[in-house]
Amino acid sequence: MNNRQRFRAHLADPKMLMVPIAHDPLCARIIERAGFQAVGVGGAASAAALLGRPDARLLSAREMADVVWRTVDAVGVPVLADADDGYGDATHVAWTVRQYESAGAAGLFLADRPARRQRGRTVGGAVGEPEDDTVVPAAELIGRIEAAVAARRDPDMLIMARTDALPAHGIDEALGRAHACVDAGADAICVADPASTHQMRRITEEITARRGIPTMADASPGAMPPPTAAELQQMGYALTLYPTLASRALARAVADVMGELSWSGDAAPLADRLAPFEEFHALARPPEHREAVGPPGARR
Repeated sequence: MNNRQRFRAHLADPKMLMVPIAHDPLCARIIERAGFQAVGVGGAASAAALLGRPDARLLSAREMADVVWRTVDAVGVPVLADADDGYGDATHVAWTVRQYESAGAAGLFLADRPARRQRGRTVGGAVGEPEDDTVVPAAELIGRIEAAVAARRDPDMLIMARTDALPAHGIDEALGRAHACVDAGADAICVADPASTHQMRRITEEITARRGIPTMADASPGAMPPPTAAELQQMGYALTLYPTLASRALARAVADVMGELSWSGDAAPLADRLAPFEEFHALARPPEHREAVGPPGARR
């Protein structure tokens, strides 16, 4: 079973699949070593790691595909990747899917955020469509999913649709988009930012229980505290994403250690707050690399 098949098998398993987004490939190895069965690649973590900036959508599809490749290369577990808005029109969506697929992603998710060229303008949709710059019209999201499904070469490559319509347009609009995306061929669904457990149960009842499509929960802070993995599993979710947990943990740890070093000028007392050198070196040098280049410090 390859990683794409393994990822789909995890989603079919009743046990909740927890997917932390890695800050970088080294962090991905730490996540894998902690026992997680999949790792995520996301825009916010990648922008912080590569640019030291928030997720202002500065990274291109090619740059994000490179992050996916580096993460896939670092770990043995499946990698789920954030494909944002697909980086443009249907042609760009297809190109993005091919890039991510070639990079080795087990799956990706596409959202109904406005494309970069559309940001900040009013979306003119048909009657009944939202008209703001929060989400694109439903037809545009459906077009992205259709383009993604048509573009993938490997049918095991998972295409997930994410809708952010709920906060501004309500649960009915969000679920309507989710159902339409399933009809368009989406393999999984994320309805973001539910405001209550009642809404969460309605999402899984309509999408998972009735249509047999796995649903993803996003554990980002939102309108309500994120439920535990066990609670999400009981509600019927198949997986939950932890978008910035690793990045925030890293930021706090580095800030604390560097702040103390700046104040004291003495690194020795910090030793018990650092990974032992051998442990760090083992993470940064996987077995195949150690066999190829020899022990640390060896002359080559």
